[in-house]
Amino acid sequence: MDDWETLTDPILLAVFSYLDVQNLSAAARTCTNWWRISFDESLWKALAFQRVGCRYACHDDVTWKSELKRLIYHAPVHLHQTCVEHHDEIYYICFSNSGNLIATCGEDGIVNVWKYGNEIQLLFSRQVVDDPEYVNYVEFNQAETHLIAHCITMGEEFLRFDGIIMVLSIHTGALCPVAARNSGFAPFRGTWLANDTFLNTDVLEDSPDDVHFLACKFFNNGSEYSSLNDLITEENVETKTVLQINQLDSDPEFVKVIDWSQWNGGASNVSGVLSETKEKVLILYLNNLSHINENRLKFYRVDLDSTDPVISEPIRTIRMNCLGLQLSADHRYLVCNTRRITVEENNWRIEKDVITMVIRLENTETTPEIFGENQPMESSSMSTYFFPHVSSDYVAAESDPDVIFLWDRTSHQTISKLSHRLPGQKNGVSAVAFHPRDQEVLVTVADDYKLRVWKSGNRLNSIAPIR
Repeated sequence: MDDWETLTDPILLAVFSYLDVQNLSAAARTCTNWWRISFDESLWKALAFQRVGCRYACHDDVTWKSELKRLIYHAPVHLHQTCVEHHDEIYYICFSNSGNLIATCGEDGIVNVWKYGNEIQLLFSRQVVDDPEYVNYVEFNQAETHLIAHCITMGEEFLRFDGIIMVLSIHTGALCPVAARNSGFAPFRGTWLANDTFLNTDVLEDSPDDVHFLACKFFNNGSEYSSLNDLITEENVETKTVLQINQLDSDPEFVKVIDWSQWNGGASNVSGVLSETKEKVLILYLNNLSHINENRLKFYRVDLDSTDPVISEPIRTIRMNCLGLQLSADHRYLVCNTRRITVEENNWRIEKDVITMVIRLENTETTPEIFGENQPMESSSMSTYFFPHVSSDYVAAESDPDVIFLWDRTSHQTISKLSHRLPGQKNGVSAVAFHPRDQEVLVTVADDYKLRVWKSGNRLNSIAPIR
């Protein structure tokens, strides 16, 4: 009889406790007895603690081995592809609702649309504004036929920049601008309300102390524009005020829209897109221009079918200094980056450390999930926008020193730190996005002009799995 076959379970457990993940998996394939011992929870618990720390708490219905497999084999931590089609810093990236398309934009004034697949391919590219103007936000409509692009353009007054929301058609085989409107507030990025309607802002002469949020319905007449100004003056957009608030001392900067049923705990929006219901919740971030410590995230209920302008009070308010926010694909969670503001004797200071916060939209009074290791800037006198993202299991947030932090939502521990760093350079990461149908795929963009695709070992099929 082989001496190894006479070893008792405690001795085998002691020996196996020195093995790493791959060697323990290999030992399990040696014989039936070793296979049995290798499944002991104490072994996999110890390996999980080595991976994410001893504060990790495993759910009762999940084994430690399956948890470790999820963290190692199913997290998007392996660089799969790098794409270089921009000529300057990339500011934003997003998937379409189906996950078939990706859009990027940036300092070069270019909007790119990519086809997502095993290898990402550039489909369309359009220079929509020229230097020193730029594009800092893009978003697909639900039908994936049009994009909105938020452009910062040079105003008529010296050193003044204006905001323009432009609509680009993508279903005709090219990126074609079909509508555009000036925004009443240059930073306001807008969002889609329907396939042919986007949200914009304005200040009207009859109520100069109020901010009006306009539903802008466009009509594509098929004509090309000769200049951006001609496109803005085209009479192919109908506007209607859907919300009016008294916040003239604040700049509305970010906005997201969800169905009212999602807010009050109704049926799940599994597809992660807006339905045909006209009752919506506008999630607005308002940046107070004179008192930065008064910045707010506010939630308003609106009815898009209402014939009268709605003067409304928020249904919920959260005080924060927001540096970028995103919705989860299922519209259940809002994730944002924020930095604390310290006020002493009328002097304010922005704290260095950044907190990434995940808010459950079905009940915003629930304590948010907090993730806070990233430290993006040495300066405490300014803020820079960078957009995080959240999936069912993971949170990804970017930071100025070239690093994307990937957290596990169960343990709140860091799974990995993904780098955009080039030798001898610093390239701040601007935005990240999980694939809406596959959280094992993550895309990121940065100041290095590059789009990077990260995948799990499971998706690459080149990393040995835990068996």
